[in-house]
Amino acid sequence: MQCEDTPARIAAHLAGSLGEAESRELESHIASCPACGYELEHASQLWQMLGEIPADAPDSRTMRARLDAEIAAVLRTEPRASRGHRAAAWLRYPPLMHPLLQGCAALLILLVGIEIGRGIRPAEAPSPGLGELTHEVHDLRQMVTLSLLQEPSASERLKGVTWSSQLERPGDEVVSALIDTLMHDPNVNVRLASIDALKRFARRDLVRHTALDALETQPSPLVQMALIDFVVETRERAAVGTLQRLSRDSTVNKAVRMRAIWAIDRLEIT
Repeated sequence: MQCEDTPARIAAHLAGSLGEAESRELESHIASCPACGYELEHASQLWQMLGEIPADAPDSRTMRARLDAEIAAVLRTEPRASRGHRAAAWLRYPPLMHPLLQGCAALLILLVGIEIGRGIRPAEAPSPGLGELTHEVHDLRQMVTLSLLQEPSASERLKGVTWSSQLERPGDEVVSALIDTLMHDPNVNVRLASIDALKRFARRDLVRHTALDALETQPSPLVQMALIDFVVETRERAAVGTLQRLSRDSTVNKAVRMRAIWAIDRLEIT
């Protein structure tokens, strides 16, 4: 079990929906990982606090106003950041991440509690605020993902990549952040994870072009080979020229050159 799997396992554990084998795996991992142990402890405390809150209808309008006020405060501190570039301004202010993580975790756990309550109570007409609450949770998850991708810790950035894969409808800001991670993240494992996360957006021209650019500029042979597999899986025939250059370049790792030759054969067959 990896650290990036912990948040989803903890949520299922607190909701009582985690299987016996997965529970043992989670306990074993937490016993050897202080960071994940702290995350479980913090989430458990938050779960207990939420259980003591009366089950009032969520005030989504107030929540949205508070969130807009936070973002407006950030924009005011950066005069050159226009309203059309809110996402870029947001990414430059990772100190806001921790309150958002707490808020997002609280909303996620609250939503799980609502769904569990709906499951054990007789069927009722759906609450008009539930859809809005779900939308708020999605927005917060996306913002937390963007913040995690800017963290100095490689394990936190890996969590950000994992969160991006769990978003149902990630916005353009998330895709751009994943591309930036692929091109510039200093950690090889984070760059490899970003390639997997970008596969779901392979139909976008920007993603395909970035993969081709990264093929020739990435210093890691592991990342280059993963990108070669990416262009083969996505049947990107425009990559043949780049692959031919790699296969003839004596300064390129031998395994990468061999993989490039294999990829050329596969792309020319399809």
